[in-house]
Amino acid sequence: MVEHHLAKVRVAGSNPVVRSIVKIRQRGGRLLLVSLCAWFVAACGVADSAAQPLVVAAASDLRDVFGEFAAELVDSDVGEVSFVFGSSGMLREQILNGAPYDVYVSADVDFVEDVIAAGRALTAAPVVYAVGGLALVAADGRDLDSFARTVRSADRIVIAQPRHAPYGVAARQALERASLWSEVASRVVYADNVADAVRIVDSGEVDVGLVARSLVIDRPHVVVDPTLYDPLRQAAVALRGNRQARAEALIDELRTDSVRRLLDRYGFATDSATIMGG
Repeated sequence: MVEHHLAKVRVAGSNPVVRSIVKIRQRGGRLLLVSLCAWFVAACGVADSAAQPLVVAAASDLRDVFGEFAAELVDSDVGEVSFVFGSSGMLREQILNGAPYDVYVSADVDFVEDVIAAGRALTAAPVVYAVGGLALVAADGRDLDSFARTVRSADRIVIAQPRHAPYGVAARQALERASLWSEVASRVVYADNVADAVRIVDSGEVDVGLVARSLVIDRPHVVVDPTLYDPLRQAAVALRGNRQARAEALIDELRTDSVRRLLDRYGFATDSATIMGG
């Protein structure tokens, strides 16, 4: 068992300030989230210190990969990091409303552009470092067939809420472009974010889910044809605040070869042709 003592993960909810902190543990190749305590994000708005974590607002599709990424940051200029995971759109709204995050990592480059336009970022352009992928996953005991046949046979299908989750937008696009939406729309249920969609599948509340491939890379899944949805361009930007140098150092780490290999292992596309072509 490997335990990342310095990596703390919080799931963004309705309250933009108070969250639950959880510690990442890795056992048998799967990440377990262990609840620790309540924590105030606003406490991170004071002077920079090695004892204070860098607070990273990150899209939910990065939950598992960032668990490993955190281990690579311990001996870097970034230091201790606390990740706040949620839908990209909800995190964007929190940042625009003054949440004191240090870095924003989104599954939609347009959301990062919004943050830049609002004057919250240190740079005038986002760093686009990968492209995410959509996958179809089934509840335990249910067989996976082709994308169309599996979706058609499902009584309940979960996707992330398209109003604020890029993977929800991609899921609906895939269903529409495959001429399935009108047939299955009444059977679709919505999750707060793509990680929550995986949880709903695992709970058995639905038959199948259209989710981030990065969250189901180690289990049976069907890769959804990427031509059925717009590219999920993963983008990041350092934000203005008290830990700007460390925030920029984290952005630099995202572009290293070791992190690129890590992202590749979780099903992201990191080749420049795919990123630029998105």
